[in-house]
Amino acid sequence: MLKSRTFHHIRHYLIQSYSLDLRALALMRIGISIVLLLDLCIRSLSIKAFFTDEGVLPISILKQYHWNDFYFSFHAMHGDLWLQILLFILNGIAIFLLLVGYRTRLLTFICWIFLVSLQNRNPFILQSGDDLLRLTLLFGFFLPWGERYVIKQPVRFPNNQLSFSSIGYLLLVSSVYFFSALHKTSPEWHSEGTAIYYALSLDQIRLPIGTLIYPYPLLLKSLTFIVYYIELIAPLILILPFPKKFKLIGIILITLLHIGISITLYVGLFFVIGLVSLIGLMPGFTLNWIEQKLKINLTSKNEIYTYHSTYFIFDLIHFFKNTFITFIIIYCLILNLSSLMWFRYGLHSKVLAFGSALRLEQNWGMFSPYILKDDGYYVYGGLNTNKQLIDVKHTSKAISFSKPEAIISEFESDRWRKYSENYAFKNNNYMRPFYCKYLLKKWNLENPENKISELTIYFMKEISLPDYKTKPIEKNVVCNCNTMDIK
Repeated sequence: MLKSRTFHHIRHYLIQSYSLDLRALALMRIGISIVLLLDLCIRSLSIKAFFTDEGVLPISILKQYHWNDFYFSFHAMHGDLWLQILLFILNGIAIFLLLVGYRTRLLTFICWIFLVSLQNRNPFILQSGDDLLRLTLLFGFFLPWGERYVIKQPVRFPNNQLSFSSIGYLLLVSSVYFFSALHKTSPEWHSEGTAIYYALSLDQIRLPIGTLIYPYPLLLKSLTFIVYYIELIAPLILILPFPKKFKLIGIILITLLHIGISITLYVGLFFVIGLVSLIGLMPGFTLNWIEQKLKINLTSKNEIYTYHSTYFIFDLIHFFKNTFITFIIIYCLILNLSSLMWFRYGLHSKVLAFGSALRLEQNWGMFSPYILKDDGYYVYGGLNTNKQLIDVKHTSKAISFSKPEAIISEFESDRWRKYSENYAFKNNNYMRPFYCKYLLKKWNLENPENKISELTIYFMKEISLPDYKTKPIEKNVVCNCNTMDIK
């Protein structure tokens, strides 16, 4: 009898530790929907450049150099602008319906399909936040995040919920930071403590507050170790069976990490996605406090929800669902482990193909194993009819190779910054002419009185060195095209 009570007590404690609150999941659904809408709006500003054949990556080039046979993309069915506009509108409608809580499971699946299609269309503008957003949406399909804060409030279950999908989601969020820490094996993160220094040495991503703290090496060294140990310890707090009040510490630490990143480095929506993904882990007592302050009460029940059905067909569906989620959890775990140098095992090619179809690919090696030290900026020189070399980026008459005061202002969005980063890599030589042609054609359409016949893209490479030094700026011609190339 004593052993039975002890087992029951341990089981109850574990369930309490790992259960998720339905209100937190609903808030995460709303947050994810807002992020999806914001991301769609940002992408729409460059819809022609990034998603049509007239832009920087025609469909034929995408499928020739960067396409998996198991990928799918509605956006890659045709290269005309009208199709992209139509898909963006339909995507926006689906996201809005998910936001307000209409048929959430169906709309979650539709939004996931649209997101995968959109990301597959142009991989050169993606970053780690896109992986997290895509995978969170996938787990959202299996999570009951449509049980609170929806149009028709069902309130079918108590606030607390425990399932395979909630465990998988918890492991997903934890793996982002834990494996990011494991990837940080270079001296910059350990013996030297110079990782933050080199990150802030990159002018293309350093924000004003980053500039403010940049001159203080001891502070940067301390921040390097703080970032590393937060990424290493906070996920362990989340996944180990600690009380919810203690797990809140892990959530706060990761939140502070993202806030620190957001005010010092230009990383686009990455920090927003990271913060929103944490909302689903908020413990029930924090939601109780919020509801009390807002004077709302969705349900007075507070038991743990566990699955129960008297129908065989529902039991069968539930079994296959849990089996599928378990497979995804194991797949992601092995995939992350296989990215580490010391792990000798990997997934079979057929299994990897299955993961490609679901876009389970993920890479949490942010700023690791070492910090990129190659910095620089682009100069766009256009040759006009008067044989003058003009700066087509700044619509100025004379071209200048001097370093801009604020390189971040050179990018229309972080999508363009990420594209420019990939554009400089030598293994992406095949995509360079299309960006050059796009800029040349765009300039001539917008400036008929001052057309250019030739465009040369220069990359002014600057390599960061220790002690606030850099190598002399190196001028490289990365691409050249003329009006004959676009006919």
